[in-house]
Amino acid sequence: MQARGELHVDESLRPERRRRRGSRLIARVTTLTIAHPFITVTIAALVAAVSIWLASGLEIRSSFQELLPSDLPSVRLIQEMVKRVGGDGTVFVNVEALDGPQDLPKAEALAPKLASEFLAMGPDQIRAVDWNVKRIAAWYEEHWPIFVPAEDLRRARDAIRQEISKANPLVVQLDDEDEQQAKPTGEDPATAWLDPNKPLPREQVQQRFARYVDGFYVHPDHRSLTIVVRPTGTSLGVKEARALINRMQKLVDQHASEIQANHLRVAFAGSFPLFVAEYEAIINDVKDTALLCVSLVLLSILLFFRDVRSTLCLGVAVLTAVAVTFGLTRLVIGYLNTQTAFLGAIVLGNGINYGLIYLARVHQLRQGGVALLPACVQGATSTAEATLLASAATSVSFATLIIAANRGFRHFGIIGGMGMLLCWLGTFLLVPALLAIYERVRGAPRQKAGVAEEGRTLLPSLRRLFARPTIVAAVFGVATVVALGAFLRDLPNAMERNLENLSNEIKGNARLLRDHDRAGTSLGTSTASVLALLDSWPEADEFCDVIRKRAQRPEYAKLIDSCNTMSMVVPRPEQQKERLAAVRDLVSELNGRVLARVPADRRGRIEQVRAQLATQTPVTVQQAPPNLIDKFRERDGTVGKLAQVVARSDAKLELGPNLEAFVKAVRDVPVNGRRVDATGENVIFADLLTDIDTEGPRTTLLSFTGVFLLVIIFFRHVRTSVEVLGSLTVGIALMSGVAALLHLKINFFNFIVYPITFGIAVDYGANVAARVRERGGRVLDALAEVGPAVALCSWTSIIGYGSLLISLNRALRSFGQYAMIGEVTTILTALVLLPALLIIARRQSAARASNLAAGDAL
Repeated sequence: MQARGELHVDESLRPERRRRRGSRLIARVTTLTIAHPFITVTIAALVAAVSIWLASGLEIRSSFQELLPSDLPSVRLIQEMVKRVGGDGTVFVNVEALDGPQDLPKAEALAPKLASEFLAMGPDQIRAVDWNVKRIAAWYEEHWPIFVPAEDLRRARDAIRQEISKANPLVVQLDDEDEQQAKPTGEDPATAWLDPNKPLPREQVQQRFARYVDGFYVHPDHRSLTIVVRPTGTSLGVKEARALINRMQKLVDQHASEIQANHLRVAFAGSFPLFVAEYEAIINDVKDTALLCVSLVLLSILLFFRDVRSTLCLGVAVLTAVAVTFGLTRLVIGYLNTQTAFLGAIVLGNGINYGLIYLARVHQLRQGGVALLPACVQGATSTAEATLLASAATSVSFATLIIAANRGFRHFGIIGGMGMLLCWLGTFLLVPALLAIYERVRGAPRQKAGVAEEGRTLLPSLRRLFARPTIVAAVFGVATVVALGAFLRDLPNAMERNLENLSNEIKGNARLLRDHDRAGTSLGTSTASVLALLDSWPEADEFCDVIRKRAQRPEYAKLIDSCNTMSMVVPRPEQQKERLAAVRDLVSELNGRVLARVPADRRGRIEQVRAQLATQTPVTVQQAPPNLIDKFRERDGTVGKLAQVVARSDAKLELGPNLEAFVKAVRDVPVNGRRVDATGENVIFADLLTDIDTEGPRTTLLSFTGVFLLVIIFFRHVRTSVEVLGSLTVGIALMSGVAALLHLKINFFNFIVYPITFGIAVDYGANVAARVRERGGRVLDALAEVGPAVALCSWTSIIGYGSLLISLNRALRSFGQYAMIGEVTTILTALVLLPALLIIARRQSAARASNLAAGDAL
């Protein structure tokens, strides 16, 4: 008879005498945590509390710049642009007349007040405010001759002399800078203005500004106008963006009585407000996905085990591991990006798998009448190795991302790898201690009399399913061929090239999006541009000279609208000197004797032009409209060393090929013996597309190689390893084919599905194969035991990925869709294809043994 308190272990449950060192260690740790559960849980609670405090300080950086290597030229240039210029963000301020176009004058009366107050915030906050073009129009009307290239002015002079020699009416070329060569045939644009039916040069300037109502940026429906504010800060920092908008809102609130009395509405749009809205939406998304994932995972565990203690203990253990993961993230990385912000749901959904396998075994033993300590020890020693392989494989898959140059990949790998290992540690350190505490408080779980060994009810169905394993394998073989065919067919177009499908979808901010669209329509020009940082004013002009020539090439003609420098506002002194000399020559040519020979219908036009030419004098930066100068002013007050390349409004840069062509056009520009690249958000987007083409295949290959080696080392049996890896590979192939059939594109977010799925999905096949080995090759018995738990593991992973479907980021949603497909296909291959292959292998081994025995008998 057993003495009171003596530990009883069923002989069938005793581990082998020569237990591996790892098994002995896990047994000792389990025994220790059960012996001192309160100490274990207290230490874990303190660590979790510190981790939560650290994690609460994590900020989310949603700029795509955070996904690229910090030493990439485009990233370095972005950082230099922020340092020199302060970024390229904007705030559009819409002043809308709520009662209709008749109240637009009231909006026009308020706009100058707001503009002056915004500008008064100081150059450390506001770089430029653009609200009315009247002064700009007047500037170009008054000084149009100095913007005509000297070469054109000399050509006009030569044309005048030629006409005089022929006793023909005077002709003069005064045209835009872009048209520097006279047409060889047909009407010469240099003399077109002589036609009484054609506008004079100053009238041409007026026509360019005619669309602006009273000089304001007015919407075509005449219900609103827009003020363009260019902050000194950068919209890459959410704190700065939010603080600036709040300060601007306070200025608007000072006019609340006027706004209400005149039935006006003042609203913000542009990159700063959009950025803040996106950030806040991401924060809400992270909270929603985390809550949804935790709730569904815990509910699934409760329904599976039908046991509150198992659900509570495992939930606390894994949530502690997740908290520690993000606490360490604060120390190691310091922030999250749009990829890693949602890793909590993924770590929880996948990291809980180890505990499910462990608790499933403990639950089986407890139902068989085994006490807590031996059940936990036996459960730990029988599942620790297989789950550690799964954890290591998953961590290796994440670790392969760490070596990627892409910071998004690298941070994803660091956090995910830490999370998987910490979830494994949390399972085997905390779960036994929590079970011990729960048992001390509530007692041992009730045993159900006459309950058969768990999983036995599945055996009849499994025997029918695997009666002909070769047919099962053949079906998967055919499906794999079809899937690979679909994937290879779509491979040339597999990459997502439409950036709209990768952008953030701002939910619950329809008014903000409406205001942003109205502002864009009011401005009437493209806001997509990049900036080149030069060392001097002449270099900026040289840069734009090259860009203008490139813009004439067919591949760029439909993409580039203009290239602007300070010389478009105030020509350089040496340019002015040359042009004014040519202007004086023209004035001297247009003397009274010449004018007397001109027909009366043209004489008045020429006299007007001559009068405008005669008034020209040198101009300075200080004389020009400030809102024009501020566009080219740097934070230290320097002007002239910037060049802005503006895309056409119909360039459709959201399409990858167009974007890449536009970025190619503004890169590698020869300037003063060196090569210069422009920079901006569009350049970052293009580099992300290029980066995934390089990093994606490499990380996928490294991940598969790492998982392959781990499986070989763990099983130490070539055929079993090949069968586990084969079922995994078939699952990945099926995932690729299904995704292709559903027209899911690969992008720089969801490409990591491939390396991650290698590490996570090998867990399923490894646990099945390990349990088969533990059961002496009895495939169906092992599958009946471990199959439900493995299926639950996949289900919790699907929950983790599925929670991403509510994300505002379209690329992240595609990641969730891709990963869910991968979970379904890999769990099918692990629970159906792999057992079929193991049965076939066992039958072949038995046949070979029978043949050998028959040979020996003969």
